[in-house]
Amino acid sequence: MALYALRRKFRFKHSRSSAEGMVLRCVSAACNWRVYAIKFKNVDKYEIRKLSSYHSCSVDDRAGYEEQATHSVIGEMIKSRFAGQGCGPRPNEIIQLMLGEHDIRISYWKAWRSREVALEYAKGSSGTSFTMLPDYLHRLVVANPGTIAQIHTVYDVVVGHRFKYMFLAMGACISGFNHMRHVIIIDGAHLRGKYAGCLLTASAQDGNYQVFPIAVAIVDGENDSAWEWFMKMLLQFIPNKEEVVFVSDRHSSIYNAISKVYTAAKHCACVLHLIRNIKTHYKNKHLGYLIGKAARAFQLSEFYTAFNEIKNINPSCAEYLIDIGLEHWSRAHFSGNRYNIMTSNIAETWNSVLHEAREYPILPLVEYIRTKLMNWYAERRDVTQLGSSRLTPRWGLLVNRINKGEFEVKEKNGSSFHVNLTTKACSCCAFQFLLIPCPHAIASAIKERISIESLVSDYYTLGALASAYAKDILPITNNTNGVTIEGEEASLHIFPPVTRRPPGRPRKSRILSTGEIRMKTPRKRHVCSRCKGNGHNKATCKVAI
Repeated sequence: MALYALRRKFRFKHSRSSAEGMVLRCVSAACNWRVYAIKFKNVDKYEIRKLSSYHSCSVDDRAGYEEQATHSVIGEMIKSRFAGQGCGPRPNEIIQLMLGEHDIRISYWKAWRSREVALEYAKGSSGTSFTMLPDYLHRLVVANPGTIAQIHTVYDVVVGHRFKYMFLAMGACISGFNHMRHVIIIDGAHLRGKYAGCLLTASAQDGNYQVFPIAVAIVDGENDSAWEWFMKMLLQFIPNKEEVVFVSDRHSSIYNAISKVYTAAKHCACVLHLIRNIKTHYKNKHLGYLIGKAARAFQLSEFYTAFNEIKNINPSCAEYLIDIGLEHWSRAHFSGNRYNIMTSNIAETWNSVLHEAREYPILPLVEYIRTKLMNWYAERRDVTQLGSSRLTPRWGLLVNRINKGEFEVKEKNGSSFHVNLTTKACSCCAFQFLLIPCPHAIASAIKERISIESLVSDYYTLGALASAYAKDILPITNNTNGVTIEGEEASLHIFPPVTRRPPGRPRKSRILSTGEIRMKTPRKRHVCSRCKGNGHNKATCKVAI
């Protein structure tokens, strides 16, 4: 009725209301407009029994009809715009929508609350999502064999089980990780929904340099117990071996969890976060460049050339880097193999893909992740079928020259390098670290008439890429093919966590990391239409006519 009144531009009031029905009248006592409706039993629908549709009120009596555009009414009006995986209109867009289509002016706060209501209509209630989560995950495991899904709850004597943690690793992702380089990038991102929380992710990089999500978890926050629980879940399919390498920022909870759970694995820091910290604390941009150069160096001699420059510029910065541990951020000192993965950009990219979905209730969020993975697997599987070469499309070292057996390769500046094609080694060390032939190895292979593709590791082949995305990620359907959904977890009734977002308007943009700079949109240049000068317009132009 509110939508009807907004379209016809009048106001009404409830003259009588009960559980059985209601009577609505125009706000003007002199107007004959009246509706009598009764409610159907056991159904949220009404039947209009009597209607006097003629208005005899004045235009003045109809003034203020905009008050009926409450946030719940507007949310009902725009809920269809939030269907599917789109993020829907923003508050400013809702303001323009109401003004353009309904000639109603609303405040930003009302537009923001209307968007929250519409999002709940389209995606479901945040509280109900927790109740439906166990059954959803159980069906997901049935549809996708090999999937690991687990919920951890805490028991509250007043209400029962409350949600604490959730872990999900799709069976296709677990199988595909066996064909990846065992470098795992882990990170956390805050959720922006009603009950807040944090999304923990573990990702790898495939042979085509694409993001390969391994597992996700939804926890109460980035704390020691949450990260330790997440690592224990990963331990079910990622072994605790020296070949495994973790890359992350320098969050203390991550360090603590890895030291407890993955005692044999290697752990190294994201160079980008380290450079940002250095720039912030030591106020010198050139130090950041030198640290990046030292971190990415393959040879110790190359590393110390850059590190000695750091010492000369700022000795205290050099001491800080030594205290961290050279093996923790420098590729030349690292005892494992982190290949080309020097930053946590893979995890940051995955977080940005989920940026809009992180304000959804928990069930639509998990379904969004499943759908995104399903689409990625389908797209990337098509890319591997179209490939004509043995190597993945993004591998780009196929153009330079070579010699025979063991070679000495000289550069233009006189530097000499020793290449051994049999052992796949070069004295520049890039060949061994990246498992891709360096320019010196390529030059040697061409001269020897050896296939360059044969020198590339199997990690970068189309066969490995095809094997990584071989399995399907299937949706949940109503037809269970005779499988009965049983078990304690499937029937578990879960209540939302105690944690809720603080009062006030929630943050939509994340807090920047130390040293991170928010990119500003370039300001529009004003050009005068009369004199064609910059910085002013025709109205403020001071040039003589």
